[in-house]
Parts: sequence; structure tokens; C-alpha cells
Amino acid sequence: MPPLHGREAEGYHSLVEQCTSGTRYQERPTTSSNQGSAFRSGVSLAVQAGGASQRMGHDKAFLDLVGGVDLIEWVLKRHAPAFSHVFIVANNPGRFRHLGVPVVTDALSIRGSAVGVYTAILASPTDRVLCLACDMPFVTPDLVRHLVTGSEGHGVYVPRHGSYFQPMCAVYSKSVLGGFELFLDEGHLRIDSLYARVDTEYLDVGDGRFGDPDSLFMNVNTPADLENARRRVQADGLILSDDVVPLSHASGAQGGAEVPRDVGTLSPRIQDFVARSPIPVVSFVGKKKSGKTTVLMGVIQELCRRGRRIAVLKHDTHGFDIDIPGTDSYVLREAGAVVTGISSPDKYVWVHSTSEEPSLDQLVAQITEPVDLLITEGFKRQDAPKIEVSRRERSTTLIAEDDELLGIVSDQRFPERRVPQLDLGDFRGIADLVEREVFPLYASLTPAGRGDGSGDGSGDGSSRQGEQKAGQARRDVPEEAVV
Repeated sequence: MPPLHGREAEGYHSLVEQCTSGTRYQERPTTSSNQGSAFRSGVSLAVQAGGASQRMGHDKAFLDLVGGVDLIEWVLKRHAPAFSHVFIVANNPGRFRHLGVPVVTDALSIRGSAVGVYTAILASPTDRVLCLACDMPFVTPDLVRHLVTGSEGHGVYVPRHGSYFQPMCAVYSKSVLGGFELFLDEGHLRIDSLYARVDTEYLDVGDGRFGDPDSLFMNVNTPADLENARRRVQADGLILSDDVVPLSHASGAQGGAEVPRDVGTLSPRIQDFVARSPIPVVSFVGKKKSGKTTVLMGVIQELCRRGRRIAVLKHDTHGFDIDIPGTDSYVLREAGAVVTGISSPDKYVWVHSTSEEPSLDQLVAQITEPVDLLITEGFKRQDAPKIEVSRRERSTTLIAEDDELLGIVSDQRFPERRVPQLDLGDFRGIADLVEREVFPLYASLTPAGRGDGSGDGSGDGSSRQGEQKAGQARRDVPEEAVV
């Protein structure tokens, strides 16, 4: 089958352009865990989701390797932090969107690992891409580092031991696309047959310097392989590794249900809020004493460290008073002033007395400073997209609906919720979630209040607030101890 001609080529390259331009492929921020990774910006990571898994009998990408971590989650969490650009290649993209990683579909309708690699090269936003199978859990970061750094200047850089090659753990350059297309035109599907036709360099691993090749490149293809892999993880103590934790803890993803994080799967009222908001807004909600403030302190510090300008709005259902009795501003407000304020060289505040609480839209409209993001604590009845914070000792149930949630932060898991789930103390991961989901969500719709219509959350202060629609109706929800 010829690779991509006519309408097929036009449609696929349009899909690739959507995935590789704009915010979905925005460069991952450098964190303390990936500082010093010299290859971060030069090579992308494409995790190959695999085919029909006939020998396994189930989609092996979502098999529980250990502790609620799926095979594909394990591979992503082990290797993704080292790369600026990460995506998944799959023939059924909807099944993988809950992982919070861009997904591209196979470029050709024919099946085979060669098609997955060809697709990854086409879709990669960088010249080189490391293709790594999701069913190879024991490839080490050290091997990946050698593959990436040694691949510069070559069309293909592939591990070799004896007469065996590892094409699903190799780096490919866009320079091989011409030869690759001719290779596929001729009907070839065994990717190792390509190597003699393009510029290929080999990394010999048979000397054991990266470990036993048979163990290093072990594929999980059968139930017996899975049991062996589980025993190896436990025997090697890898379950205790800090860099291997679930992305979403959605080990039951075999059902393939999409999560309400793409704009089309969010509630219409959430979509409406996003479309008219002049700045990105996300509400951290949860029952009282669930730890929202502690989580927000860590997340805000992390986002600020990354250069984001953050605004915060706290909701208080019981009323508040920031004036101290006896001060001038307090006395003047008590005298009847409906608006009082106080200003100093480093800060100022206005206090408005109202007969009815303003909507979140109205409050957002009053922020005139250039900020990248407004985070609210509370406002669970309002229509901003939400991240719910939950603590087991407080409750085992959630308050937010599926179609308004972007993620869950908790010390317990909710496998029925198809959204990313992170630990309470994983401030880096939560900040990643915000950058990965909130900014692209707002950028996907053109809000009336944004003068330039960009909404990219880049922090340049170009988006200013305009007039907002007031009087947003609140949802009726059961009264309980939530804010």
C-alpha cells in the first residue's frame, strides 16, 4: 500500500500539524528531575502503543504491571521527563487520551511496527525521534541516554546484539523518510530490512555494559511474560523507584472510554465559561479539610518557579473581614462607605460591600494585572474547569462531576473516573497537569474578552479583560461540607 497519497496524505498531515503546532506540543518545562539532560530539546519520544495483542488476549498497554501502574504508564514515567516532546502512536487514539499525552493515529491502515515508526517520524516535532515500545519495561534511562546522544548525524541509531536488532528501541531521523516511503511502497513491513537501505549506525550492547540484552529488551507479549515482568520489578526493587508512579492510575483503561478533558467532552456550561473567560481559570475544589490549601501552596510555588504569573482567589462561604477593628479603613467602612481601599508602595486592596455575591465571571473581570492563570480555591458551584482534592480520612467520595473535572489529587484512587490522578504531595506533577491541560483548553476556544484571541497563557500580558456576562446561574447541589 503506498504511503500517503492524495486526500489520505492531506488528511494525515493536517492531523500531524494539529498535534505538533501550538500548545499540545509545547516544550516541557525543565525541572530538577530532568536538569542536565542535554538531549531534551533535540529529540522527541514516541511511545508505540502496539497492535492487537493477540498473544496476550488483552490490550497489553493497559495491563497492570505493578501497584496500579500500567505498562504504558511505566514507560512514560520512566523516560518522558528527559524529553521536551512526548507523544503516543496508536491505531485507536481515544483509548490513550486519559494519559494526558498527545496521541497520533497510524499514518497507514495496514498494520505493522514499521507503520508505527513511520508515523512517529512524520509526526515528530523534532528532527530525531526515539521510538520505544510500550511493552518493553526494562529499557534503562542509561541506554536511552546513550541512544539519544549517539544518534546525532545518523538516519537510524539502533541497538544490536549478535544478529539481533531492536527497532522498537531506536532513534530515527526525518532524513530517512524518503527511503522509508520507498521501502513501504515496495510492500516491505519488517523494519530491520530498512537498515541496509538508509544511513544506519549500530549501538552494540552484547558486551553487557547496559545489562543482559535479553532482560533489557524483554517484551511483554503473553500472560507468562507479564508474570515474569512483575516478579522482576519486585525482585529488582523498581517498584520503590521515585520516577515510576502512575500517571493516572487508570489501570482499568481497557474499556477505552475517553475522559472529559477534551473540550468537546466537557459540560456545555464549562465550555461556555472557558470561551468567555479573558484568562485561564481552574478551580481546586473538595470537601473541607481535604488539604486544598496545602496542595495549592506547593503547586503555586512550582508554577511560579517556572516563570508563571499566578492569581489566586479564595472562596469563603461564611463571610470574611480583612479590616482590623479600630483601623481607619474599618472605621470609614462602618461609617457607611460601600467601597473602601488602602494602598501602600508594595500593595493595595479594595473592599466592596455587596448585597449579593458576584459570579466568578464578574470576579475574573476585575483582574487587570497581566497574569497567566487564575487559580481558585473553592467555587465548586461555578463553571470553571476543576481539579478535585480528596483525602481518604475525610471522605471516599468526590463532589465534582466527570464532565467538569480535569484531574484528581488524592491519597486514594477512583478507577471509575477517567481523568489523571496524582498524589497529594506531587506538586510537580500537578503543575504539569495544569500546564498540559488548562492552557491548551483555553487556547482551543476564542473568548470574547481576549483582544488578540490567542489565549496561549504565555505570560506576556497581551490578553486583557473585557466586559463579562454577569449573573451566571449556579447549579443546585446537595448541601454538604464543601466549598
